[in-house]
Amino acid sequence: MKPLITALISLILLYLPASAETVDEVVAAVGTTPILRSDLRLAELVRLVEPAPDESPDDHGARLLEARIRLELQFRDLEASGSLYRLDLDVGPARTALVERAGGEATAAAALAANGLTDADLDELALRIAAVNAYVDQRLRPRVRVGADELRAAYQELVVGPLAGTGEAPPAFESVQEQIHLVLAERALNAEIERWLAAASEQLDVTRFSDR
Repeated sequence: MKPLITALISLILLYLPASAETVDEVVAAVGTTPILRSDLRLAELVRLVEPAPDESPDDHGARLLEARIRLELQFRDLEASGSLYRLDLDVGPARTALVERAGGEATAAAALAANGLTDADLDELALRIAAVNAYVDQRLRPRVRVGADELRAAYQELVVGPLAGTGEAPPAFESVQEQIHLVLAERALNAEIERWLAAASEQLDVTRFSDR
């Protein structure tokens, strides 16, 4: 599939007029769905991935690209499997969160316009985020189970172990049981998400044309 996608894009570029102006650039493809340079600009505007302290623009851009590829993989997998149409979706909160991360309605609108983006672009991104979040909450999270033995083992690992040799008595298991359960449940949920992503990656080829 990857050679076919690359060949198709190369043919399109070959037959463009020499004077043609580049309106947008394909930086990656998930299956047959292109991810454009403008998609990365939008991801940056809404801080889809927060820059790390002292991170270079190139490194941050590379992480933005990987995050956008990951999101598209998940969304296209939901679409292909039909799960997308069986989820209880509410795009509003996802869109509101993106607008807030971009600085509010007025700032977001100005930034979109300045970068050649529209409300429709923002809506498409919000749909993907809402769909992925809904699938995680409605399908993956209910699969997570944490047993009593796991809780006891984690208590020893996370609470008792680090205090060994300090002379400090560990808190009673019952007093930290809920917090430990939350940690283990989150670990298990993250593992479910990674298994889902790995399965989606087997079904959809990812082609990268640019690091950013």
